Amino acid sequence: MEHLERIKNLIQVMVIILICGGAAADTTRKVSVLVGTNVTLSCLFGTLSKQVEWSTLTIEWNVVDYKHAEKRTVYTFEDGRPHVNRGGAAVDKVRLLQSDASLLLHNVTVRDEGLYTCRVITPVVYTETTSLEVLARPSVMLPEKAAVTEGEEKTLQCDITGFYPEKLAVTWHIQNGSGTVLAGVSHLSHICTEMAILNPDGTYSIRSGITLHSLVAKHGAIRIICQVEHQTYSQPYNRSATLTVQAPSQPPYSAATLIAVTSVISLLLVTSLIGGALLLYRYLCKAPPSVSEIYQPSIIYAQMPSNLQCTIQGMRQQELVVKWFRSRGGADPTFQSESVSLLDREDLSEHASLQSDGRNHTSVLTVCLTVAEDLTKYQCVVRCRGKSFSRETTVRVKVEPSFLQISSIPQIPEVERLLVLCCRVENFYPQDMHMEWFRNDGEQVRTVTRFGPFSDHSRLHSMWSKIQLVVAREDERVLYTCRVYHSSLSAPGYRDVMYHINTQGTPPNVMFIGCEPLCPLLNEECTLHLCIKDFCPEDVSVTWTKDGETVHSGVFNTPPSLNINGLYSMLSFLKLTPNKDDWGSTFRCRVVHSAQREPEDRMFTLPELRLTDGC
Repeated sequence: MEHLERIKNLIQVMVIILICGGAAADTTRKVSVLVGTNVTLSCLFGTLSKQVEWSTLTIEWNVVDYKHAEKRTVYTFEDGRPHVNRGGAAVDKVRLLQSDASLLLHNVTVRDEGLYTCRVITPVVYTETTSLEVLARPSVMLPEKAAVTEGEEKTLQCDITGFYPEKLAVTWHIQNGSGTVLAGVSHLSHICTEMAILNPDGTYSIRSGITLHSLVAKHGAIRIICQVEHQTYSQPYNRSATLTVQAPSQPPYSAATLIAVTSVISLLLVTSLIGGALLLYRYLCKAPPSVSEIYQPSIIYAQMPSNLQCTIQGMRQQELVVKWFRSRGGADPTFQSESVSLLDREDLSEHASLQSDGRNHTSVLTVCLTVAEDLTKYQCVVRCRGKSFSRETTVRVKVEPSFLQISSIPQIPEVERLLVLCCRVENFYPQDMHMEWFRNDGEQVRTVTRFGPFSDHSRLHSMWSKIQLVVAREDERVLYTCRVYHSSLSAPGYRDVMYHINTQGTPPNVMFIGCEPLCPLLNEECTLHLCIKDFCPEDVSVTWTKDGETVHSGVFNTPPSLNINGLYSMLSFLKLTPNKDDWGSTFRCRVVHSAQREPEDRMFTLPELRLTDGC
């Protein structure tokens, strides 16, 4: 009885631990599946001793796309109801009552590949991750039979379609009797394999061709083998074609007949070409010139030169007059009208240049704008043969953010304490900006607070985005990313700033001591400098000594500056004027930081002093 009582007490303790804490999977399961099949992603969780109420049960299935680093919600179960975001995704409700929240995906496609995270709240929190690898077996097509004319060449095409992943190898082999040799190693066969192309469904296709001379099959029919190696095959896959040689066909007409027909056709062709050229010349002489729309770069940065271009075709350069205008005072002039006031526009024609290759003429206007000149209208007016052609464009000015980083309060996160992360973006234009947060483990960042955008006297903007969380023990080394979208950022149109949760702090990276000038001069001031990089928190102690004695005068430390990676860096300087007794003196700089196991020292021995410059 005493033994049974101990077992009962042990079970009660385990239930209390499950209620108060939570569970988490320690490893990520990897599952591979072929396109078009069904797959079940496992998620088994522990339940309480009593049946869980639907209203208290929450399930989230999320996936992080490997290729695009995007997170999507696949399936959620909340307030007793399922919400399906991916067609064909389901969690069995009966099995859910048996602690099984496994996700069934019907008809898997390439886009389903990624890292799946199952998060169950009962209210005990349980998470489990599964890496889903999607494979698509290639379809290989090659004609079964082919014939090559004696003395000529024949090309066979091997079409390989619908495979994934992209990595695939194609080789050609020639089988003559019982022997098989690799094709493409002699002058009688040549191989050309194209680059793989991406299909709309995310799979790839590729074509490989082999060109063979008839001499390859001079002793009889041979087999041409297209061999494909791919991850979905346990061994190389072969498709073969039988190649035979056929005699050249006899021409149905005599040589004299062919010569006569060829001469007549040639005469008719030359006559047609001359007539067509004359008609085309008449048409071009009478047709008006073609004036393109004004081309401008996709992004025009403030204070940076940019070119506006207008191209004219179908006219000689001597007949052209090209004018450039910029509108003033927000006016919207119609330049083709003679009644437009000259005060509404500014003539910039003298700043433009005309480039010509004989038929195409490109007028180029270089502009260098400020933020205040955003939405300025430019017009290119082309005049020829008494006619005027006008093209207009509006220029948008951009300023890329000059400051982008994440700061934290406190600097060193503490377990079970509040952590505030603030992503700051400063000095950008225009003001339209979007910021979003996500974690590398796929867990959703729910509460985000935004401040701004705020404008300064120069019309540049700043904005902050803040999240806060209570740090758990399993959050150590979790990576938070703030993604900033703005029209001034080049492709892909956003920039990421990252922050690693590190409750231990980051020790500094201490560089070596440098000297300026490199070779100190006797009785001339020189500076020893040391760079201390990437540490957190920002408090650090730097001490200089000379031959074992502490140096106080001439020491200067820059304040720690926050880097874009959320860590700090600083510089330490020691200025001195060496004399002849200082030759060979040893200077030591000691750096002490709370995240170090022990202090770090860097030493510098003063070299031989000279009276003139030169080492």
